[in-house]
Amino acid sequence: MRNDVAGIGVRGETSLRRGLSLLDTFRRGERELSLTQIARRAGIPKSTAHRLIGELVAWGGLERTEDGLLRLGMRIFELGKSVPLQNELADVARPFLDDLYNITHKTVNLAVAHGLEIVYVEKIEAPDAPTVSRPGERYPIHCTALGKAILAFSPPALSDRVIQRGLIARTSHSITSVALFRKELAGVRSTHLAFDREELVPGLFCIATPIFDSSGHLLGAISVSSLESMAGARNLGPALLTISRAMSRELGEHVVASA
Repeated sequence: MRNDVAGIGVRGETSLRRGLSLLDTFRRGERELSLTQIARRAGIPKSTAHRLIGELVAWGGLERTEDGLLRLGMRIFELGKSVPLQNELADVARPFLDDLYNITHKTVNLAVAHGLEIVYVEKIEAPDAPTVSRPGERYPIHCTALGKAILAFSPPALSDRVIQRGLIARTSHSITSVALFRKELAGVRSTHLAFDREELVPGLFCIATPIFDSSGHLLGAISVSSLESMAGARNLGPALLTISRAMSRELGEHVVASA
């Protein structure tokens, strides 16, 4: 009896993990996928994918289009909006991001760390800017200004894990030297400003700074992107630092009021 129950538990866990892996097959900019595409990317048989998709559709995690394709469902959106820390952070940060956008007229972003990646929490996109990321999307933490701003003020063990995994290049400008990467983080700790010099997307420059609560706990980072040059990025440093300090004060007051 115990063996049967244990077996059911293992199978159930595997089924759940496979079901969640289907949701991970949707990539940036892709709104709809076919059953064949989902099965291939998830690395599971079409028959298994068909069964799991049926369960996800019934739950609301996936939706079928009129053309028979599949897209992420409203339940995923609702769950994302229920994550307390990110939503509280986004709610407090939004007016400050508006101010930063009005000052720069460039795309502004808010992100947090999750494992060895950053997750975009909030974004205000300039009309003429290329769409590189959307809220909820993830990117490697080592080749973004947001990620470097977070890494510089995180425990050293996190940057050690990033280095041990390997500084994989996304463009020809990505930093792959461990010594140079550590020097870069040291500079961020000194100035509170981090830069992306075409390291994620060719032709795209970015400047970021960390944000803290009133107790000095690191919460995430904000950035201005879609910049055309490093000179343009550096010029925005004072405005970015001013906004981040005001945001940190507000976050501290908000946390106290909510306690």
